[in-house]
Amino acid sequence: MSYYRHGKRLKNYTRIFLTHKVVSFHRFLALPLFGIFFLSGCPFDNNKVFHNSDFLLAISEEGLKYQSVPLGSLPKLTTHSDVPGKRAAYFVDDIGFILVEAEAAINANLLSDLNNSSINFINENLILYTHSENNHEFIKIFQNMKPALSLNQTGIFKYPLVLCLFTAVFIFTERLYSLRRGLTFPRKVEKALQNGEFPDKRWKKRSAAERIVYVAINEHPSQEALLSYARLEIAAMEKGLYLLEAIIAGAPLIGLLGTATGLVQVFSVLPSTGLSGGTEIFSEGIALALLTTIIGLGIAIPSLLGHAFLVRVIEKRSASLDWLTARLIDATIQNKVSFSPK
Repeated sequence: MSYYRHGKRLKNYTRIFLTHKVVSFHRFLALPLFGIFFLSGCPFDNNKVFHNSDFLLAISEEGLKYQSVPLGSLPKLTTHSDVPGKRAAYFVDDIGFILVEAEAAINANLLSDLNNSSINFINENLILYTHSENNHEFIKIFQNMKPALSLNQTGIFKYPLVLCLFTAVFIFTERLYSLRRGLTFPRKVEKALQNGEFPDKRWKKRSAAERIVYVAINEHPSQEALLSYARLEIAAMEKGLYLLEAIIAGAPLIGLLGTATGLVQVFSVLPSTGLSGGTEIFSEGIALALLTTIIGLGIAIPSLLGHAFLVRVIEKRSASLDWLTARLIDATIQNKVSFSPK
């Protein structure tokens, strides 16, 4: 066979392979588009930190009893504010207060209070109006409330981490679907090989094994050409695994970079006298800094387990396709048997 004809047949096999995979390739391109849509959408735009129920729960856990009353029951308290939000009035130990739940964190300098007869306390997006000084127990509880650690507190590093998470989940799910027996090595092909039966003309080109059989019967390739096409099918099963490997290595490094950045910010705001007076700031800053590393490891470890599982499945499917290719070579090349579909 001339090199020209040999190259032409390999070109035809490659065209069949790429044509079959075009749909899967379009599904693969949908991942970054979905990630960009998700990251630019509303899940990270919600700046609400606390709800009124969080403060009421904290009061109850400290053994204080509160009573909900109509807003009109506390006419002397300031209820007119430039900050829109949900308002409710309560009594604790005969002391009334109004709680305002804003949609975002409040800047004390931007809060306008037209009535100086009340005192306001601010904690993130909650505002508490009362006549009592800050020596009351429920006011101390209000001031000591701390928001739970969340993905938003990782700063700009949440975007690459979330993208890594969605990419890993997508690749594992897509590969798990594409590597099932019906699309790689169907049982009917395995049964035909075990029984020594010829391929049936009703077989389609839906699976990798059926496509190899189709090429062997209809194209009459050389041994090298058939082996090359079988390797193309095996390589197609490994599509996307390199991204999973990159996520396994990259997600912890992104988390470590976020931790280093957070530590720099923590040490830069510590008082000049050391930890004196800044212990609470230091501990909170360390917790936030380590959060990115925790998330990075939380993405990498499941990705590592998923990658190991997919590699094992690909090894089994590859061994089956190698067996099929060897049987076809024995029948069509060594024995010079010409297959004709039934």
